[in-house]
Amino acid sequence: MIDFKDSRFIITDKKSTSMVHNNIQGMLNDNERVVEFYVADRFPVPSEVLFTSKRIIICTYEEQDFPIFTFLPYSKFVAFSVKNSNDDSMENELELYNYYVDKIAFEFPGKFDLSLIIKLIGNAIG
Repeated sequence: MIDFKDSRFIITDKKSTSMVHNNIQGMLNDNERVVEFYVADRFPVPSEVLFTSKRIIICTYEEQDFPIFTFLPYSKFVAFSVKNSNDDSMENELELYNYYVDKIAFEFPGKFDLSLIIKLIGNAIG
């Protein structure tokens, strides 16, 4: 399970959305699609982070055959902040805030364009 007291994910790789596992595809709501798919290093277990058109899905592998899924709807966040640089030597960061888990953060080392994610979250929370 995710410990939301230390909820920082360091993105290590971006994957093609066509590589999303079938079990995750089966969990998507009607008219929901995966728009960004990342691998995250979160000691001691790796995770996959999917930004869909409606929510964030975090798949954590504490045991390889039994992934744990966490669903964070964009509409439940009340605020967010973004540090998005075009410089490869700087990290990009996304922090999301809500009443239930306080803060969840994602670090994107290197050059990542977060504009699509920012639009999705901005449209959901206003």
